[in-house]
Amino acid sequence: MDFRPDIGSNQATHVPPHQPAQAALSSKKRGNMIKRQKQMILWLIIVILFIAAIGTAAYYVKRYRDSQAQVKKLSANSQQAAQDQNQQLINAVGKLTPLPANETPTIATVTDITKLKDQPFFANAKNGDKVLIYTQAKEAYLYRPSTNKLINIAPVNLGANQTSTGTSQTTTTTKK
Repeated sequence: MDFRPDIGSNQATHVPPHQPAQAALSSKKRGNMIKRQKQMILWLIIVILFIAAIGTAAYYVKRYRDSQAQVKKLSANSQQAAQDQNQQLINAVGKLTPLPANETPTIATVTDITKLKDQPFFANAKNGDKVLIYTQAKEAYLYRPSTNKLINIAPVNLGANQTSTGTSQTTTTTKK
């Protein structure tokens, strides 16, 4: 404590000598504490963003893998459906005429008849007709599914000079 005599209008106030140093020290502590809190908040935000990024990436990786598995499943199903459809076509043509045994035909669909008009085998063909080509038996069958009729049967010559028939799956030259 500081005891000074009162002299006139100058009155001394009682201020402990260590108090200004403590005030400066506590304001530094408060500043450091606020700085630490800001750093902790910043790190917390960074960690939250990092976790959100990892979660988002994991979600999309899972969706990608699921879609790939579904594509494989659908691909297998579509191949099976195509095989079933081809077998139904072979059975339908087999009811109309005897087909070569022990051979699976190449099946094509006539898609553009204008490209085939110069070939005698396709003279009466229409878009959508099916062609069953038996390479070992060297026979071709032109079938119209809409009317369930055979349009033409002809021997097939599969030589070195193959020309386009305008079908969706095969190239052949045919002779009558």
